[in-house]
Amino acid sequence: MLESLIGMYHRHQKYLVIFIGLCLLGWFFTPYVHIFLGLKLGLVVGWFNYWLLMRRTQAMTKALAENRTFYGMGTTARMGSVLLATIIAVKLPDYFHLYSVMIGLGIAYAVIFLDFIVYSAYRRKKYS
Repeated sequence: MLESLIGMYHRHQKYLVIFIGLCLLGWFFTPYVHIFLGLKLGLVVGWFNYWLLMRRTQAMTKALAENRTFYGMGTTARMGSVLLATIIAVKLPDYFHLYSVMIGLGIAYAVIFLDFIVYSAYRRKKYS
Protein backbone atom coordinates (compact mmCIF):
# COMPACT_ATOMS: atom_id res chain seq x y z
CA MET A 1 0.00 0.00 0.00
CA LEU A 2 2.82 2.38 0.83
CA GLU A 3 4.25 2.04 -2.69
CA SER A 4 0.95 3.11 -4.24
CA LEU A 5 0.77 6.04 -1.82
CA ILE A 6 4.26 7.17 -2.83
CA GLY A 7 3.40 6.76 -6.52
CA MET A 8 0.29 8.84 -6.04
CA TYR A 9 2.35 11.53 -4.29
CA HIS A 10 4.81 11.65 -7.19
CA ARG A 11 1.93 11.97 -9.66
CA HIS A 12 0.54 14.88 -7.65
CA GLN A 13 3.97 16.49 -7.55
CA LYS A 14 3.99 16.65 -11.34
CA TYR A 15 0.66 18.49 -11.36
CA LEU A 16 1.82 20.94 -8.70
CA VAL A 17 5.01 21.69 -10.63
CA ILE A 18 2.87 22.46 -13.69
CA PHE A 19 0.71 24.85 -11.63
CA ILE A 20 3.81 26.58 -10.26
CA GLY A 21 5.14 26.90 -13.81
CA LEU A 22 1.87 28.49 -14.90
CA CYS A 23 2.15 30.93 -12.00
CA LEU A 24 5.68 31.82 -13.08
CA LEU A 25 4.46 32.45 -16.64
CA GLY A 26 1.67 34.65 -15.30
CA TRP A 27 4.14 36.47 -13.08
CA PHE A 28 6.51 37.21 -15.97
CA PHE A 29 4.04 37.95 -18.76
CA THR A 30 1.02 39.66 -17.18
CA PRO A 31 0.57 42.89 -15.24
CA TYR A 32 -1.01 40.95 -12.34
CA VAL A 33 2.28 40.23 -10.58
CA HIS A 34 0.92 40.26 -7.02
CA ILE A 35 -1.89 37.84 -7.87
CA PHE A 36 0.46 35.26 -9.40
CA LEU A 37 3.00 35.70 -6.59
CA GLY A 38 0.19 35.07 -4.11
CA LEU A 39 -0.85 31.94 -6.00
CA LYS A 40 2.74 30.75 -6.07
CA LEU A 41 3.21 31.35 -2.34
CA GLY A 42 0.01 29.46 -1.59
CA LEU A 43 1.00 26.61 -3.90
CA VAL A 44 4.44 26.26 -2.32
CA VAL A 45 3.02 26.24 1.20
CA GLY A 46 0.25 23.82 0.17
CA TRP A 47 2.85 21.56 -1.43
CA PHE A 48 4.96 21.70 1.74
CA ASN A 49 1.91 20.78 3.81
CA TYR A 50 1.16 17.87 1.49
CA TRP A 51 4.78 16.70 1.67
CA LEU A 52 4.68 16.92 5.47
CA LEU A 53 1.43 14.96 5.60
CA MET A 54 2.89 12.30 3.29
CA ARG A 55 6.02 12.00 5.43
CA ARG A 56 3.96 11.64 8.60
CA THR A 57 1.73 9.05 6.91
CA GLN A 58 4.80 7.01 5.98
CA ALA A 59 6.10 7.24 9.56
CA MET A 60 2.71 6.19 10.93
CA THR A 61 2.51 3.23 8.54
CA LYS A 62 5.99 2.10 9.53
CA ALA A 63 5.23 2.50 13.25
CA LEU A 64 2.02 0.50 12.96
CA ALA A 65 3.80 -2.27 11.04
CA GLU A 66 6.39 -2.49 13.83
CA ASN A 67 3.78 -2.28 16.65
CA ARG A 68 5.22 0.98 17.95
CA THR A 69 3.28 3.97 19.23
CA PHE A 70 2.84 6.96 16.98
CA TYR A 71 2.19 10.55 17.98
CA GLY A 72 0.44 13.08 15.79
CA MET A 73 0.19 13.89 12.10
CA GLY A 74 1.92 17.27 12.16
CA THR A 75 -1.24 19.34 12.22
CA THR A 76 0.39 22.10 14.25
CA ALA A 77 3.24 22.48 11.77
CA ARG A 78 0.83 22.57 8.81
CA MET A 79 -1.41 25.15 10.48
CA GLY A 80 1.67 27.19 11.39
CA SER A 81 2.86 27.26 7.78
CA VAL A 82 -0.56 28.42 6.61
CA LEU A 83 -0.53 31.10 9.30
CA LEU A 84 2.95 32.19 8.20
CA ALA A 85 1.85 32.44 4.55
CA THR A 86 -1.18 34.48 5.61
CA ILE A 87 0.96 36.82 7.71
CA ILE A 88 3.36 37.29 4.79
CA ALA A 89 0.46 38.14 2.48
CA VAL A 90 -1.06 40.58 4.97
CA LYS A 91 2.24 42.32 5.75
CA LEU A 92 3.31 42.60 2.10
CA PRO A 93 0.12 43.37 0.14
CA ASP A 94 2.09 45.03 -2.67
CA TYR A 95 3.76 41.71 -3.44
CA PHE A 96 1.19 39.04 -2.45
CA HIS A 97 -2.57 39.06 -3.01
CA LEU A 98 -4.21 37.54 0.08
CA TYR A 99 -7.07 35.80 -1.71
CA SER A 100 -4.65 34.35 -4.24
CA VAL A 101 -2.61 32.88 -1.40
CA MET A 102 -5.74 31.22 -0.03
CA ILE A 103 -6.64 29.86 -3.47
CA GLY A 104 -3.08 28.59 -3.90
CA LEU A 105 -3.28 26.78 -0.57
CA GLY A 106 -6.41 25.01 -1.74
CA ILE A 107 -5.01 23.99 -5.12
CA ALA A 108 -2.91 21.19 -3.62
CA TYR A 109 -6.00 19.66 -2.04
CA ALA A 110 -8.01 20.19 -5.24
CA VAL A 111 -5.31 18.30 -7.16
CA ILE A 112 -5.59 15.40 -4.70
CA PHE A 113 -9.38 15.36 -4.96
CA LEU A 114 -9.54 15.62 -8.74
CA ASP A 115 -6.82 13.01 -9.19
CA PHE A 116 -8.76 10.65 -6.94
CA ILE A 117 -11.89 11.08 -9.05
CA VAL A 118 -10.07 10.65 -12.37
CA TYR A 119 -7.97 7.71 -11.16
CA SER A 120 -11.03 5.99 -9.66
CA ALA A 121 -12.90 6.32 -12.95
CA TYR A 122 -9.85 5.00 -14.79
CA ARG A 123 -9.57 1.97 -12.51
CA ARG A 124 -13.30 1.29 -12.72
CA LYS A 125 -13.13 1.40 -16.52
CA LYS A 126 -9.96 -0.72 -16.60
CA TYR A 127 -11.35 -3.50 -14.41
CA SER A 128 -14.88 -3.53 -15.87
